[in-house]
This record gives sequence, C-alpha cells and structure tokens, in this order.
Amino acid sequence: MFNKDRIVVEVNSNFHHVGGENLFEQKNNKFNEYRKKWEEWPKTFHAGFFPLFIDIEVTSVCNLKCPFCATTYWNKAINKGYISFTIVKRIIDEGAVNGLYGVKFNLRGEPLLHQQIHEFVKYAKQKGLIDVYFNTNALFLSEEISRKLIDAGLDRISISFEGYTKDVYEKHRVNSNFETVVANIENLQSLKKKLNVRHPKVRIQSVMLSAIKKNFEKYREFWSSRVDEIGYLDYKKIKIKSKNIKYPWVCPQIWQRMAVWWDGTILPCNHDDKGLLALGNIAKTTIKEVWNSQRLNTIRNIHKTGMAHMINACNGCYLRDSEILKLMKKA
Repeated sequence: MFNKDRIVVEVNSNFHHVGGENLFEQKNNKFNEYRKKWEEWPKTFHAGFFPLFIDIEVTSVCNLKCPFCATTYWNKAINKGYISFTIVKRIIDEGAVNGLYGVKFNLRGEPLLHQQIHEFVKYAKQKGLIDVYFNTNALFLSEEISRKLIDAGLDRISISFEGYTKDVYEKHRVNSNFETVVANIENLQSLKKKLNVRHPKVRIQSVMLSAIKKNFEKYREFWSSRVDEIGYLDYKKIKIKSKNIKYPWVCPQIWQRMAVWWDGTILPCNHDDKGLLALGNIAKTTIKEVWNSQRLNTIRNIHKTGMAHMINACNGCYLRDSEILKLMKKA
C-alpha cells in the first residue's frame, strides 16, 4: 500500500487553457461554488450525496473516424443508438432536485447527429442547470441548428479541431471538411453578435499532436479572433494499454461526475468505453442510489489507497496511463 502523502490527485490536468477567456472563471457565485467543489471534492475524497455533473451520451454514433479517438478504436464493439427524451428527462429531473450543476450532452458519439439536441439543452436550462454544453466536431453546426442552440440557452460548446491548416486538420479529422467547419464556427459567432447574445461560449480544442506543437503560436493566432477560448488536450495513446502499472494516481472523476450511455447504462466515469464498471441502468435505478452504492464506494476506496491497477477497467485505462506517464516524466 502506498503512503497517503504520496497519493496524487490532479484535477483537469488533461485540459490546457492557452488563450481567450477562461470559461471556468465567471462572475457568478453559484458557478464559482460549483467549480470550487469540482476542485476540492477529489482532493479531499469527498463525494457528497449526488454528482456535480453528468455526461449524457445522446448518441454513440459518429460521422468521423479520427485515429486518436476511442470511439473509432472501439467502433465495432459499441452498441449504436440514440437516446430517448424519456431517459434525458429522467436524468435531468432527478438532478434538478439534487443539486446537479451541469451536463455534457455527449460521450462517444457526435451530438449534432441527434435531431433533438437543442430540445435536450432547453430542458436542462429550464430545470435550472448552470453548465450545459457538449463537445462537437461542428461539421453539422449549420445556421439553423446554431440558432436553435442559442434559443435553447446552451452555455458553451467545445469544438474539436486539430491545428489551423487544411492538411493537418483533415488528416486527423477523417471524413470532415476544413472549410465547412471553420465557416460554421465563424457563422455561429456572427449569429451571436447579430442576436446580441454571448452564449454559447465557443472553445476550440486540439489534441496536442507533434504537427501542431511545432507551430503552436500559429494555431493560437489563427483562432484568437474566431473563438472565445483556445485550449488543447494532451494526446492519449488509445491502442496501447499499459497493464499493472503501480502508481498512486487517483482518478478525480469518481468524486465529481457520472456518465450515462444512450441506452441508460450508468458508469462512474466517462472513460470506461467498454462498460466494464457499469453500475446499473437508469430505467431500474437512480443516479443517487448508484452514486452512494457500496460498489462505487469500493472503487473509490481502492483508488484512495493507490491500488487502482487492481480494478479491471482502470488497469490500462488510457486516461490513467497518460496521466501517470506525464507524472513520471516530471519526476
């Protein structure tokens, strides 16, 4: 067992803010309360009685085949489908009376493929959630859907975009189109100005690939006038699994958030792509019951003692592997 003082808990270490507004810093007391809990709960091993945030997978289908994406890698094993409004309402309704702060309407698939995405956003906002957003490749972010999302009250939108040139982007975002996506982003920003609104805040985020790293300042310069925030994500090796790494790294997600697949399967994190840690289905149980379940508390206790490699889903998890690799390089 590892010494308690050696346990490593790092929050949001995979995302890096490098330009524009920091969308996690707001002049809003409730939002700041939410982000304070987001930082403190994992570090103090406090889970409260309900998650702060829930990832809701509106579809497991994606229109692209990006080589560094888990959805591409696990494509044949993923059960394809689209979430029903019944499931969305069940999650949001429970969250609204239990202090849920936010939801992200995607996990393994592309949310704009779901024709009701704007209705889901509107429902979450009507129920009082303060951080409603999703990640998208933005290929289908037309003026019509942009207007619907603005009207629905979407707080922010994170757009995945590798680099700033057509060749690099289309090499890594397979089946996408550089000109279309850039135009969609610019048109959304123009529409916000036309309607005199500031939402949704637009974040561009790239996986930090070698081709981008060597021209990083040009990446930042290209996007500085087009989006509200510029960021990047650390590269994770999806295909390479490092088994039985003993390192006292603790996943912060199990104290912050849960995930629900389109079919109602409930998971303790958003990186269990195979569903090895499935904790039940929203049709038969509740988020609150699962969050406080003996099984999830056992998972938390194993992490707290630095023995996460003993958990099948965590042993070789690409988030865990990448975070440990970064820590080992710093040592």
